[in-house]
Amino acid sequence: MENFILYEEIGTGRKSVVYKGRRKGSINFVAIICSDKSKRHEITNHVRLTHDIKHENVVTFYEWYETSNHLWLVVELCTGNADYF
Repeated sequence: MENFILYEEIGTGRKSVVYKGRRKGSINFVAIICSDKSKRHEITNHVRLTHDIKHENVVTFYEWYETSNHLWLVVELCTGNADYF
């Protein structure tokens, strides 16, 4: 995770926190999910299901990392679009 810069916290769950971030040297923002390792089974299943899906209505999965205490997922940052409402 040393290749990413975390900015603000944009969401929380019982065992996860979502941050707005970006890869160092890039101007493109992503969502970075920091999840407790106790959710390994759920996270692994999520990665397996979303790894190859490319669709405009599905958040794009980019990559994931494991550190000593957490699993980190890097996914598309969805900022919303007021044109749909």
